Amino acid sequence: MRVGKILSIVVVSIASLIVIAAATIAVFFFASSRSAKQQNFPPPEGQQAISPRGDTVLVSQNSGDSSFLFRKDRSNGTSVRLTAASNGIESEATFSHDGKLVVYSFASSPDSKSTVWMVGADGRNPHAITGKDEDAVHPAFSPDDSKVFYAVSRFTGNHSPVVRPARHDWDVFSIPVQSNAPSAGIAPTQITHGVFYDLRSLDVVADDVSPGGTKFLISTTGYPIGTLLEEFNLGDSGRDKIFQPHVPGESSVGPSYGEACFLHKGMDILFLAATDTAGGDYDYNVYSMSDVTGSDIKQLTHLKGMTKELKVLPDGRATFVNGGVAYVLDISTQTAKPL
Repeated sequence: MRVGKILSIVVVSIASLIVIAAATIAVFFFASSRSAKQQNFPPPEGQQAISPRGDTVLVSQNSGDSSFLFRKDRSNGTSVRLTAASNGIESEATFSHDGKLVVYSFASSPDSKSTVWMVGADGRNPHAITGKDEDAVHPAFSPDDSKVFYAVSRFTGNHSPVVRPARHDWDVFSIPVQSNAPSAGIAPTQITHGVFYDLRSLDVVADDVSPGGTKFLISTTGYPIGTLLEEFNLGDSGRDKIFQPHVPGESSVGPSYGEACFLHKGMDILFLAATDTAGGDYDYNVYSMSDVTGSDIKQLTHLKGMTKELKVLPDGRATFVNGGVAYVLDISTQTAKPL
């Protein structure tokens, strides 16, 4: 009996040590994950933003760990730098609806927080419009160009040592447009209070039901019910919508989406969704659906591998990147051609 008690004590003690050690390791990984550095990467070479008139194109050009925006005149093919930054990552460029201004995300290094910058379409007066302590990305103009909407991440990290750190805990903000000076002293307005675990895209459009109103669309991961497309109607939360469209061949654990954009002045939605075609090898393709009913889902592309950087052009076509190649998609004919 004495030997049995001693063995029991030893076993319990060893088990306790194992539990304590495991807890210590878990705390270490979790704590370190929240202090992980940012993960900013240059956008795909040739990523484009086209002005509303279609006469000017902003093109991303990579240089090592940096990426710069070049302004290309479509009439004569000449290209010049939009800004004069010596290093950093300029991405997610978007024109204002009048074509006079451009907003974009800027990170001074791969491990720094991102800020939203504004510059004239002619390259004049570049300046930050979000604070240096925010981690702000996905900028988009309001329909009347009076505000810029953007998303803010509260930490970069992961909850597993084998998963690459990523931005999490998102919300959407807006700030009045200041075209001639930095927005110092102007407080942004917090639009959502959901602290979304993941936010992959942000798009804004005029609300035709409420004149002068605005609605915006995000693609996000929403626990516990999975990946979602969420639509918010500013000033009329009773009309907010949540979509979770299902596509043939999606993962057995539920749908997975990439970027989502409004189409046809907000009457339809264009989005990226994954299909499991080879037992774990996922293909992302472009789909459309009705914003009114949440149905009438159509597959518009049939490509292999990862598709990303989905954008709707002023003329109603869309662009995206697949396999490092930029494509333009004619929605009406469902044909995609390399740019």
